Amino acid sequence: MSKIYSRGRDSGVRWQGSGVRGQGPEVGSVRFTSALQKTENRKPKTVIRHHPPLPSKYLFFGLLCLVLLAGACGKKMTPYAPDRVLPAPVREFRLAQEGDSLVVSWLLPRENLLGQPLTQVQGCRVYRTAVKAVSPEALASADFVLYADIDLAYPQRGEVRGEAMLFRDRELAPDHRYYYRVAAYDQDGYLGGWSKTLSHAWGWLPRAPQELKAVPGDKIVFLSWPPVAALQNGSPARDLAGYVIYRLSGAGAWIRVTPLPVAANNFQDVAVLNDVEYTYKIQAVRRVGAEVLASLDSPTRIAMPEKRTPPPPVINVLAVTTSQGVELRWEESPVPDAAGYRVYRRGAGEEKYTLLTPDMVKKPYFVDARVGRGQTYHYYVTAVDDSPRANESLPSETMSVKY
Repeated sequence: MSKIYSRGRDSGVRWQGSGVRGQGPEVGSVRFTSALQKTENRKPKTVIRHHPPLPSKYLFFGLLCLVLLAGACGKKMTPYAPDRVLPAPVREFRLAQEGDSLVVSWLLPRENLLGQPLTQVQGCRVYRTAVKAVSPEALASADFVLYADIDLAYPQRGEVRGEAMLFRDRELAPDHRYYYRVAAYDQDGYLGGWSKTLSHAWGWLPRAPQELKAVPGDKIVFLSWPPVAALQNGSPARDLAGYVIYRLSGAGAWIRVTPLPVAANNFQDVAVLNDVEYTYKIQAVRRVGAEVLASLDSPTRIAMPEKRTPPPPVINVLAVTTSQGVELRWEESPVPDAAGYRVYRRGAGEEKYTLLTPDMVKKPYFVDARVGRGQTYHYYVTAVDDSPRANESLPSETMSVKY
């Protein structure tokens, strides 16, 4: 019977023989001990046999074989099966808190343990251990237990997104630290290289901020909310680290606006554009050891900043009579977003000014041809910007002219 040894799942060695994997004669079996007893009860017989001397060429060949065997036995090789090369450690192994869970994520390995392109991987196994303490400590491999087996073909636990994998752990208890490590396995279930070990402390989350307000301005959004004073279990939030603001624009992803938590319960977001709709949410965070735990999301609020500052008033307005009517000229608006100008007139006996240019004039020039001889007219001009609000400047200085 031929015997092949290869690295196994847990024991490190696998016996292959007689067509049954993992089974072979154990030292304590009846078959093994009975064979020993029969051998020990036999009486040795002394047999003397005479052989003719071997030729010298056979003696030399035997000596050469002994030398080669002795050299080969000097180096011990790892008992890998010739047809098995296990996966290398997973890539980009990460651990983060998301809401009421800890999320472990990673990318599948692309190489085997020999650095060659990986041709077969069946899934990954997540190992976890919990310690009733929030400070990190060193752990041995024996402290970890199998927590989740994620088969790529049938991922009953965890998520598979191409070569990216994710496992969400919600079985968490306050005042504990959770440790994780991951290994990929081949089609026969044999584990490859281990990832590094990552850990995160867990505790009661702060209550989510409520009554969030988002007031838009000109290239700014003013956010405010009542302060968070308690944890989810009702105890006071004495170790509150502050608040984290997130912003969403269009169909994009949520962006964290504040790299560090802000202590105040208000914020001015100036990294925004006018006429763009933004969605906001807030999280309260508390410190647990050297790490922070964030609350669930606050209710979302939508705000769209818009330009509300009008252009400066038009200056140096002139009004003169010509054969075509009353001609007005003024100095061009210095702001780059000026869209045009509006001209207003009030005649003799009129109480209010009338808009003469429903369609804005684009150049600093206008001729009022609807005038009568001997009449006195009063004019002023305004500048209008190109925002959707069409912000209009204050009136220019009034010019009066008799035609």
